[in-house]
Amino acid sequence: MGVYVDDLIVTRNSEECISDFKQTMMKKFEMRDLGLLTSYLGIEVEQTGDVIRLKQKNYALWLLEQSGMQGCNSVSTLLEARFKFNEGSKSQPVDSTKFRSIIGSLRYLIHTRPDLTYYVGYLSRYMEAPTTEHMAALKWILRYVKGTVNLGLQERIRVHFDRIQ
Repeated sequence: MGVYVDDLIVTRNSEECISDFKQTMMKKFEMRDLGLLTSYLGIEVEQTGDVIRLKQKNYALWLLEQSGMQGCNSVSTLLEARFKFNEGSKSQPVDSTKFRSIIGSLRYLIHTRPDLTYYVGYLSRYMEAPTTEHMAALKWILRYVKGTVNLGLQERIRVHFDRIQ
């Protein structure tokens, strides 16, 4: 069972157990059964056969729009070797609030995109005083996200279970 504020998800290897639990909860609390889980906390859930897929396509598209990168050209790789940051760099400072906001949004996207973890973590070091070099690297990551919005996590179920409700 997972609970977040007023959202509840239940999984079990017995449909009967899930049904009994739901009936008990509905007797004690005012609640609705929304059926098979398709979305939770902005994470899209796709359950087909013995595979569960988690992705954040809509969130990624929203992030691109919020950062003004929805029309950018995508790239197929994360940061290139040319993105090396020197402590004595003469790069101009950029808006640290915008930089932090994008980093924070990317950190949420990491829930289903572990491929971004290292690079977002690396750029997080520069949130205090980001420069144009750091922003260029951040925009490169956003360009990568643009080309990979359909990526996410996928897990094949190895034991029998009933779908997540």
